[in-house]
Amino acid sequence: MIYSLQGTITEKERDFIVIETNGVSFQVFVTSSLSEKIRLGQNLKILTYLEVKEDVLALYGFESKKELQYFKYLVAISGIGPKSALNVLSLIRIEDLEKAVLNEKLDILTKVSGIGKKTAQRIILELKEKIKKTANLSSSQGEDDSLLIDALMAMGYSLAQARETIKKVPLEAKGTDQRLKQALKILSGR
Repeated sequence: MIYSLQGTITEKERDFIVIETNGVSFQVFVTSSLSEKIRLGQNLKILTYLEVKEDVLALYGFESKKELQYFKYLVAISGIGPKSALNVLSLIRIEDLEKAVLNEKLDILTKVSGIGKKTAQRIILELKEKIKKTANLSSSQGEDDSLLIDALMAMGYSLAQARETIKKVPLEAKGTDQRLKQALKILSGR
């Protein structure tokens, strides 16, 4: 098992990076939010998950232990592979995923490409008890992002733009109104 990698970023794309360490380059699939933060030439240490199949050896990289843990939770669910799990973590903050699961909000999960109603139900069923044991949620944390997505889409933004913007809204913004104002500021570039 490869627990972590540390090295220089020599290449980056939307869904993967290449880390060179001691003359060996590793392709590591990452969330889009991590890819956006990384710069070429940067020295980086990431936690990894190694997928081993007959014809595939693939590395997936994460910034934190919590992100890696949720990735492992997701890939343990029947019908969700590493690419789908990475897609979920790319599009939904962990705090929002926890809230969606605990409140059984299928609509938040089904807005992720490749996640249908049955898969969303399976995610909720499988993760609910694990989240209850590990989550430390405050009642004001993680507002219902599906309302924000719907509001932004009603204003003419695409689903992808809405999801990406909501992930960038600071956690300090509380309430739907404040979060919508922050999202609009982000979209307008202010």
